[in-house]
Amino acid sequence: MARQARIEFEGAFYHVMNRGNHRENIFLDTHDREKFYEIVGNIESRYGIIVYVFVLMSNHYHILLETPHANLSRAIQRLNGDYALYFSRRHKRPGHLFQGRYKAMLVEKETYLLELSRYIHLNPFRAGLARNPEEYKWSSLPAYATGKAHFPFTLHWEWIASRFGKKKDSATGKYLEFIREGIRDGSNPGLKAAGKWILGSDDWIKTVLKRWGNFSSRELSGVKPLRKHILVETLEEHVCNEFEIKRETLEMPMYNNVARQAMMFLAVNHGGMTLKEVSQRYGARSYYSVSKAVSRFRQRVAKDHTLHKRFRKILSNVQM
Repeated sequence: MARQARIEFEGAFYHVMNRGNHRENIFLDTHDREKFYEIVGNIESRYGIIVYVFVLMSNHYHILLETPHANLSRAIQRLNGDYALYFSRRHKRPGHLFQGRYKAMLVEKETYLLELSRYIHLNPFRAGLARNPEEYKWSSLPAYATGKAHFPFTLHWEWIASRFGKKKDSATGKYLEFIREGIRDGSNPGLKAAGKWILGSDDWIKTVLKRWGNFSSRELSGVKPLRKHILVETLEEHVCNEFEIKRETLEMPMYNNVARQAMMFLAVNHGGMTLKEVSQRYGARSYYSVSKAVSRFRQRVAKDHTLHKRFRKILSNVQM
C-alpha cells in the first residue's frame, strides 16, 4: 500500500496525530507530558511552526499547527524522534514508541480550522477523562478558557478566539459554547477529508491539487514540496548583487541589515535550510532570532514597495 500523500507549502495548516505502538501509552506521567511540551518548544524555535490547538491523551497526541516555512516533515520527524529517544532512555523501553508514520491532514484554514479545534479539544471529554472539556489539564483548551498560556512554546489561540468577537471575555465564552455544542453534535470533520488527508472546500482542494499536478491518493507517496529548493550560494550571490554588498555583510548582526534579513528569509523559504542551519551560517544568536528576522522581513517587504520590487527581482533572477 502506498504511503499517505504529503503536500507541503508555506503557510499550510495540518492536523497532526501519532499513536503509541500497539496502542500502548506514550505518556506515563506528568514529567513525560512536560518533556513533550519542551520538545515542541524546541521544534517551534528551530522550524518556526505555529501551534494553535493540542491535546495529549495517554496513548496518542493531536496538534493543529501551521508551517510558515513548508517544513512539516522535518519538524514532526524531529519531534517524534526526540521524544521517542527521551522515552526509551527514561523508561528503559527499547523498540518503537510510535505505531508508524505520523498522520497529517492538510486543512483549509477558513473552512475547517474551527471545527477541527472543537473535535480535538473534545477528545478527552469523549474518552471520559474530564467532566467538562475545559477541565482536562493536558490540552490547549484551559488556555483558551482563561486567556493565559504557560507553555515552553507559544500557543496562538487569538485567531480562533477572534472568530467569536473582538472582546476577549465574550469571545472566550462563545468559543466554550461552541465546544459544548460539539458534544451534542458528535461529528468528526476529518471524515469529510478527500482521500482521508486533505480537508477543505471543493474549490480549495482543486486549487491545491492543481499546483501539485496529476496524482492518485493511492499511488502518490512520499513528501514533495510544491517548490524546488535553490542553492544557498546562488541566493547569496543574487542578494549581494542586488544590495551591492560583500558576502561578509550577511553575517553582520545589525538591526537594520535588510540584506541579511532578506537572505535569512530566502534561505528558509527557498533554500530548504532549517532555522538552526541559517543561524549557524549567518552568525545569529539563536534559532529564535532567525525566526524573528524572517518574520520582520516578511512584514517589511509587504509594506515597502521599493523593497518588494527588489525582492521580486532577486527571486526572478534565481528562478530563471
